[in-house]
Amino acid sequence: MNRRTLAILTGLTLILAACGGDAATTTTAGDTATTAAAADPTTTTAGDTTGATACDGVTLTFIGLAGEEGEAELADWRAENNVALEGSWPGDWTQLISAILVGQEFDLATIPYHQGQRMIASGILQPLDTSRLSHWDDMVPGLREHPSLRDPDGNVYGAPIAWGDGPYVYHPERAPNPPASIMDLAEPEWANRFVMFDSPDQLVYLVALNKGFSEVPLLTPEQLEEVGEDVARIVANAAAFNTGYQDATDRLVAGDIDLALGGWQAMLTWAAEDGVTLDFGYFDESPGGWWDGLAIPSTAANVDCAYEYIDLMLSPEVNAEVGTNLISAVVNTNSIDKVGPEADIYEYDIVMGVGERMFESTTPPEEVPDGYASYQDWIDLWAAIKS
Repeated sequence: MNRRTLAILTGLTLILAACGGDAATTTTAGDTATTAAAADPTTTTAGDTTGATACDGVTLTFIGLAGEEGEAELADWRAENNVALEGSWPGDWTQLISAILVGQEFDLATIPYHQGQRMIASGILQPLDTSRLSHWDDMVPGLREHPSLRDPDGNVYGAPIAWGDGPYVYHPERAPNPPASIMDLAEPEWANRFVMFDSPDQLVYLVALNKGFSEVPLLTPEQLEEVGEDVARIVANAAAFNTGYQDATDRLVAGDIDLALGGWQAMLTWAAEDGVTLDFGYFDESPGGWWDGLAIPSTAANVDCAYEYIDLMLSPEVNAEVGTNLISAVVNTNSIDKVGPEADIYEYDIVMGVGERMFESTTPPEEVPDGYASYQDWIDLWAAIKS
């Protein structure tokens, strides 16, 4: 699997969030968590295979996004330690949650920031004992301490392996004055010049911030209706819905559009391969941001191996390779100077502290307080706008 393929699959994190439909049920799984005695894995880097490994002879099962399970980065380590890796993707995040809820056994799962709180609330994940991860303290503080990894009691459920911010990508020659605010895209001069994902998440969130609503992403029905009026104006100006990051890049390269809403810096690398220079910018309302990580499902049969494997993915050399392959930012501070040039495009200052609204969920929680709009209300609004 080449780097562009891996990057495209990582991009599915945001795309599939738009395709998830109804929010996942909050019914908790039965108490199927496997309890294992804490054990420090003796193998902490991909090159060190001299010690005992909890993964010897294990078939490690993974559910989530291809390219984020270490398939490429830990291939040699698995061969040396007689470890098999089986991966699957059920089609969307709701189905992933349902698969574990009904008892299907998986040792590892992708946990993406935009579904993290729903996955935690559903009861499908085990809390992580971060003392078993020798590289945890080397993680950039803006992720290591972020509430999106945690339940209300502070228990950690996800170990990020890659991250990025949430810019828009544009063609600087054709758009020398890129938008400052999300509402700029509702102006006549931007008509038919940009593409966007078929999802309410980013637009509703940014427009609500623009309006100054204080509890975003919690909105009252009246606030959501007000937001919807401006969202409809922006959607009416869009040239099309893009099917993915590669599709948006191809349109920018071909000159069909001037801007892609919900972009990714990797698009600059892809366009450069075609001899086209793109740039990225941020809306005044929020820099956005995403992270993808690994979690241990409640149905895991090989918990010790799962911990060891996650720790390997967080190790300096392996995490640098993950970032390079996914054209994403790394999480280990000791990996930053090891990434390849194609992925050396991120500003790490923004994750050395917990930035305001960085990695914040852009959608309502699974259960909203009385008097607030649910995520299904957002979906219904979106369908009405498109009709």
